[in-house]
Amino acid sequence: MQENIIELDLKKYLLQFSDSKVDFYRFPGNYGDSLIYHGTKTLLDELNIGIDLVEIDSDVINDILFIDGGGNFVDEYDDVYNFLVKKHRMYKKIVLLPHTIRGEKEARLIQSLDSNATIFCREKITYEFVKKNAKKAEYYLWSDCAFYNDLINYLEVGEGILNSFRVDVESSKKELPADNEDISYDGWCMKPLKDFLGKIQKYEEIRTDRLHVAIASAMLGKRVLFYSNSYYKNKAVYEYSLKKYPQVIFVYENDYNLISYNQIRSVFLEHLNSETVKTKDNVLDLFSELISINHKLWHFEDLARNLESTDKLVREIKKNIDKSNQSRNDLIRKIDFNLIDLLNNKESKDIEKFISESPAVFIDRLSIMFIRKFEIERLVFCINDNQNLNDIYIQKLDVINSQINFNGKFLESLFNKIRLGTIFFKIFNPVKIYNDHRIQKYIAKT
Repeated sequence: MQENIIELDLKKYLLQFSDSKVDFYRFPGNYGDSLIYHGTKTLLDELNIGIDLVEIDSDVINDILFIDGGGNFVDEYDDVYNFLVKKHRMYKKIVLLPHTIRGEKEARLIQSLDSNATIFCREKITYEFVKKNAKKAEYYLWSDCAFYNDLINYLEVGEGILNSFRVDVESSKKELPADNEDISYDGWCMKPLKDFLGKIQKYEEIRTDRLHVAIASAMLGKRVLFYSNSYYKNKAVYEYSLKKYPQVIFVYENDYNLISYNQIRSVFLEHLNSETVKTKDNVLDLFSELISINHKLWHFEDLARNLESTDKLVREIKKNIDKSNQSRNDLIRKIDFNLIDLLNNKESKDIEKFISESPAVFIDRLSIMFIRKFEIERLVFCINDNQNLNDIYIQKLDVINSQINFNGKFLESLFNKIRLGTIFFKIFNPVKIYNDHRIQKYIAKT
């Protein structure tokens, strides 16, 4: 059995089938699934792998079978399960393209698969599930085939917000927006992508719990608020494949009870006092990531101030500081977008209720206070040969503790006022110019 997580580039793996033809099972699906199919076709065409489409009652045409990727090998759907039950011994080789897999009957089937089967998992939870159950089948980790699409012809700056939430068994939302449009219902799994992408490209922001609406939107450069479905799929694919897109924000909409100063304080202390921080799979992970980035920045700035640092080293440190600051700013926006839902933030026309500093900016500052407290505590412990200096830093520690306590109480009050609707905050889109290569020659003239 494979012990560690093994990522395997799907394209490199499929090279062995180049210039050949395979049976291809494309199970039923919605318009969003067509993003998978067309991405898969793009990859297979590049490798000159031809396909014969087959159904569960079709004859075997070729001795190799590819099953398209997706989320069909789960309890909610039976197509892939039934196909494999009937046919997994009829082929010399079976390749299940990147999939999400879960369920008891699915586990039993995986246990029965022979060494002729290779399973690609599109996120880590499925990988661990398959690893636990596979006895002879090979299994690897790789991203959803939707990412093989070339969408450059659909890049367009849009306007407004598209709410596209699912209305089927995988929905976890109790209420849908009045203007909801589940665009995945407007087609089938092999329909050309023009209408699907054309709808998305018109908007600036997409809010969805549809995985492939989120993937397409991310690839088109849209701002995406991505919500959970009825099980782990969306969160798991976000963590493995979508998190790298800074404009994609996963919304932890069911974590209302986790938004408090005491919870945030516990996360900060865990980071500072533990060698390893456990992933919580909820909104608290964002606060953990924030203090981690700020702690890295603290150490980078210490290195930059070191008089023994060479010019070359300082330049390298400056690059790391810039990169970390961008990650920090992206994360602050992600936290604020989550807090809009979790605190039930309601915008008002009453400008007197507006607060110009968002909660995440305040939480960011508070994390730096905790880092400062931690570093001062370390100094107090180390300064054992100069009592006067030690006393000075003990006084500094008292001051920072007082500041943390005061600001912690204020943060809790801020949360409560937002929940009650007595104040509100807004998230403004950053207006950037210096990362636009088209204007570099004009900057010197201004």
